[in-house]
Amino acid sequence: MDNIMNFNSLSDMIDHLKTIDEVVGIVEYGGRSYDDMSIGGDYDFTLILESPLSSNFNGVHFYVKDIPIDCMILSVIDFKDETPKNPFYLVHLDCKILYDKNHRTKELLEEIQKKWLPSPVISPFEKNLFRFTFQHIIDKLEHRLHKDPLFSRFFIHTSFDWYLQCYARIHNLLPGQPKAHLNHIKENHAELYEIINNLYTNLDLEIQFDLLKKCANIIMDPLDGLWKKKELLLHLTPNGQVIQEEEAKLVDFLFKSS
Repeated sequence: MDNIMNFNSLSDMIDHLKTIDEVVGIVEYGGRSYDDMSIGGDYDFTLILESPLSSNFNGVHFYVKDIPIDCMILSVIDFKDETPKNPFYLVHLDCKILYDKNHRTKELLEEIQKKWLPSPVISPFEKNLFRFTFQHIIDKLEHRLHKDPLFSRFFIHTSFDWYLQCYARIHNLLPGQPKAHLNHIKENHAELYEIINNLYTNLDLEIQFDLLKKCANIIMDPLDGLWKKKELLLHLTPNGQVIQEEEAKLVDFLFKSS
């Protein structure tokens, strides 16, 4: 469908949306404010409605004066869930209110701060998952790095995205903000930042792989390091715990002869 929303500015667009009766609130997030009309980058905001427009979509993309717009369209009920239906909804943990009808938006955002923020404590499930996956990525590349060099480069870079997500979780940073995560590393962990920078700028595949391993070891250091070759590591359920008696029973069941 062609864009018929011919606003002269982002500010004009926001002013128009405030007049719609069904709109409970408008919030913005990301790097651009509604009063910034400079070219380069997009504008991210959410319309919060009293009730859903559809169960078939939850947003729309369009342009305002060559600025690409990413507009989520959510309803009050989307903020009532104990956990977000979509990980992208977590951006509302760090957003700015532009319009708030009867203080409803402020109340909704205060509710999700209590419910949606991840626990500052890394669970046993997360710890084992991170330690396993970090080493598993290295193992997948270790002896076939040059079998398909293009795939290896692709895998190294996409794997670092997972590493960065885990770094954010370990350091209790808000999810879904890679730019902020890299800035946190730059300000708080200069050695790791330099390794990451070299990982993305170096074209030598062997060096890239070595830098990926260095990243893995540094990021996993607070969680007892990477999964070790002679270590049995339980694949826990999300609420699972490491229980020594269960470990011993499993070892006896799997590895000891009858």
